[in-house]
Amino acid sequence: MTLDQKLGQLIIVEYLGHDYQTSGLQEMIRDQYVGGFMYQESNHNFDAPYDSIEAVAAFSKQAMQDARIPLLIATDQEGGLVNRLYKFHGPLPSAEEMAATGQPSYAYQQGSQAAEWMKQLGINSDLAPVVDVHTVDPPVLETRMFGSDPQTVATYAGAYLRGLQEHQVAGCLKHFPGLGAITSDPHSGLPVVNRNLTTLKQIDLAPYRLMIPKDQPAMIMATDVLMPAIDPQLPAELSPKAIDGVLRQQLGYDGVVITDGLYMRGISEQWSLSEASVMAIEAGNDLIEGPYTPSQVADVISALKAALQQGHLTETRINQSVERILLLKLRYGIIH
Repeated sequence: MTLDQKLGQLIIVEYLGHDYQTSGLQEMIRDQYVGGFMYQESNHNFDAPYDSIEAVAAFSKQAMQDARIPLLIATDQEGGLVNRLYKFHGPLPSAEEMAATGQPSYAYQQGSQAAEWMKQLGINSDLAPVVDVHTVDPPVLETRMFGSDPQTVATYAGAYLRGLQEHQVAGCLKHFPGLGAITSDPHSGLPVVNRNLTTLKQIDLAPYRLMIPKDQPAMIMATDVLMPAIDPQLPAELSPKAIDGVLRQQLGYDGVVITDGLYMRGISEQWSLSEASVMAIEAGNDLIEGPYTPSQVADVISALKAALQQGHLTETRINQSVERILLLKLRYGIIH
C-alpha cells in the first residue's frame, strides 16, 4: 500500500446532505482512500430520496464500488434516543428499556435484529453499545445506559454486542473511559470526571475489563472526557496514558480504537481537527472520526505526513493501525 492509502485507512468520514458527488464523499472515497464513512441522520444523509432501504443500499453499493479497499460503513444504532434506523423501522427500545426486561436474551435479539436491518442498508459497523455506567442523576446520557452497576452493563451490552457481531456487523463499546458520571454534555465542552483511580477501576473501567476478553469487541470508541486520575492534562481520546496506557496495556485491548467526533467542542475549542488527529494517532487510536469534506481530509493527511517527517510518528506506528483496521475488515467479511 502507498503511504496515502495507509493514511486514508485511518480516517472515517461523515458527509453533509445526501448527494454522493457534491457532498465530496465520492472524492474522499475514490481519491483520498478513506477507510470508511458514517451515515448520520443529523447530517441529512437519510433525507428523501434516501429515505428508503433500497436507495440507501444502492448508495452504499456505489461507495463500495469506488473504494480501492472495502469500506467500513457505520452508523450509531443504539435504539431509544439514538435510533438512526427510525426512518426505516420506527421506534426501538433504549438500553435502559432492554435492561428493564430482566432478559439479556432480549438485548441479544435487539442487536441481532439491528444487524440484519443494517446489512440491508449496506452498513457493516455499528458504533454501539454504550457501556457507560449510570452513576449520577440526572444522567447526561439519559436512557442510553444499560444500568448503574458494571455487571449489569456488561451483561446487557455484551448480549447486544453479540447480537451484532454474530450477525457480521462490527460492534463498538463506548465511550471509553466512561461518561456515566459526567454532568455536562461533551458536545458543548469538555466534561471532567473527578474520581480516584480505584473508583474508576471499580466502576467506569469495569465493563471493559469484563467484556474485552469475553465478548471481543471489534472496536472501542475513546471520548473527550478529562479524567485527572488518568491524565490531568489531556482529554482521554488524545491521551497516550489513557489509550496506550490504560486501554492497551492495562486492559489488554488490541482491536481497533476509534475516536469520538473530533469536531466536538471539548476538542475543537483547543485543537484544530488536524492537530487533534495527529494527537489521537500518537495516543494509540487507530481510526479518526470527524472530517466531513475533502479539504478536511487533505488537512488531516498532510498533518500526519508532517508528523512522520518530524519523527513524532513512525511508519511502523501507522502500519500497526492499518493492520488492525484491515484485520477487522477481514474478520467481518468486509474484505473478501
